Amino acid sequence: MSKELELFHWWFHDDITGQRCRTPFAMDRETATQLYGSVQADEPTRVLRTISEPGEARHEQMLPQFPLVEGGSGPGTAPRH
Repeated sequence: MSKELELFHWWFHDDITGQRCRTPFAMDRETATQLYGSVQADEPTRVLRTISEPGEARHEQMLPQFPLVEGGSGPGTAPRH
């Protein structure tokens, strides 16, 4: 079952500098709260991601399958040195 994950950069109060700071990475509210305590979402940085369970990814989300190309010394190949 896939779920949507809402990510933001977060504003928090830095006790050392006394300044209001923004997290360097986007993260969900639970993670931001665990790392920084009281946080406030920086709304313009909102990103919504759909997370699938293993083996559940839709075909469009899967990586393309590339054909296997074998090396050789036939016509059109450069010699190895």
